Amino acid sequence: MTEKMMVLKSVLIEQGRQLGFPIIGITGAQLFQSWYKALEKRKDLDPEAVKVGSKVTANPQDIMPDAKAVVVAVYPYKPYLDDFPPGTGAYSAYYMEYPSGRKAAIQLSEVITKEGYDAVVNPPLPLKAAAYRAGLGWFGRNGVIYTREYGSWVALNLILTNAPLPLDTRPQQESLCGKCTLCVEACPVNAITDDGAVLPGYCMRSYMISPGFVPVNIREKIGNKFLGCDICQTVCPWNRKGMLQARPPSNEDIQAFNIFSILKGWCENDRKPLERLANVIGRNYARSQRVLSTAVIVAGNTGNPEYIPLLAKTLKHSYPPIRGHSAWALGKIGSEHSREALSEALKNETDTQVIQEIQSAIQRINCN
Repeated sequence: MTEKMMVLKSVLIEQGRQLGFPIIGITGAQLFQSWYKALEKRKDLDPEAVKVGSKVTANPQDIMPDAKAVVVAVYPYKPYLDDFPPGTGAYSAYYMEYPSGRKAAIQLSEVITKEGYDAVVNPPLPLKAAAYRAGLGWFGRNGVIYTREYGSWVALNLILTNAPLPLDTRPQQESLCGKCTLCVEACPVNAITDDGAVLPGYCMRSYMISPGFVPVNIREKIGNKFLGCDICQTVCPWNRKGMLQARPPSNEDIQAFNIFSILKGWCENDRKPLERLANVIGRNYARSQRVLSTAVIVAGNTGNPEYIPLLAKTLKHSYPPIRGHSAWALGKIGSEHSREALSEALKNETDTQVIQEIQSAIQRINCN
């Protein structure tokens, strides 16, 4: 059995390379204790960490009772240049590359299932903790996993299996951040603590394409970012090599993030803009209300009065956060047309938080 598993592991590694995984590690299926400790540490600083942690289990046996191993496959990618056209929502290359990595991981898992074993691709386990325990990289001060070869420009994929694969004996890597705090200093919302705890309740990414009201201070910091924030990674010395290889996204993909088209699509009951976006980032991210909610914020941050007629319509949306964000955006853009739309909406608004948003927006216009 051991020899058979050694052969299976070799086939996995070789097949993985062909599928785009130059680094593969295998760790045991025991409890991820370090992840629990890190979560407890963040709970004291940020209650939002509890919500994030509730979606993940630290025990592989919760998913597969007879689990024996966790295969960690590293899928490198090239980041995007931060040079998006005006009127376009900026997005991270990670969200373009992750679907390809997942598809490759599914293909890789077939090497295991063909031998009669079970395999679950990307189960709700702590990805970074698994990569760290497998000895594939270290935790940066910004909370992401770094590899020597690719920095943090990687998408991690897991395969949980009951195949008794030989485990790797790589030592867990100590952080190579040293005294560097560039990521801490660069974060526009102070979401990274000096000792490396990332606070979800502060991080801008947590509020992009998300449900609920986005805090006002976060809205302004989001700027034109639509999905993903790479600031803490682009400033990192370990990512300089990757940044030299950075490239612009394709024109076709950029068109899917055109803010005017997204807003106009909803106003005219045209689902084509949303479908275009779904084809790029997947339907899990391209959810109508969440997409529109973020698009409204980005529109407000442009300060472009051309968005006012569209925002006046989204101000009547059935979803309160979209109405609230629309009010904020109109207040940020300003003008008499914005004030008229806000005053009219205030007459019929019943949601307490939206009323406050409208009143604040009107006051902002009056003060300018």
